[in-house]
Amino acid sequence: MINPDIESWALARAHHIVLNEGLSLAKAAQDLDRKRSRSLVYELRKVITAAIVEAHSASFGSDGAQAER
Repeated sequence: MINPDIESWALARAHHIVLNEGLSLAKAAQDLDRKRSRSLVYELRKVITAAIVEAHSASFGSDGAQAER
């Protein structure tokens, strides 16, 4: 079962990503701005990757052992 703290963090992080990067991407696509859309897709990938890395590193303690859930 997922730890409620991790679940809350993931929901808040996803909400933040969608609000900041997702809405900008939708606006660029709506404006048919391909150059900006490509740039924003790259930024969205970067932010999602950083969130995954952050979640993964947070799931392990400083000694490399997986944190208890």
